[in-house]
Amino acid sequence: MDFIKQSTAVTIKLGPFVDATDGFTAETALTISQADIRLSKNGAAFAQTNNATGATHDENGWYCVPLDTTD
Repeated sequence: MDFIKQSTAVTIKLGPFVDATDGFTAETALTISQADIRLSKNGAAFAQTNNATGATHDENGWYCVPLDTTD
């Protein structure tokens, strides 16, 4: 398990996202907006990410999720 240092901007990899029908085929064209990215810090209630950028596809169903220093 990796930890993210507080108040540090990072980009994390999230995935892989796969097709719900076969559970195998990589989903490479998802639209993951800021409102879709929900975080909880130190067990607090979930809230949408502060960074206005959504996730972008990297490869094989893996997405890059930027987190800013507020996240």
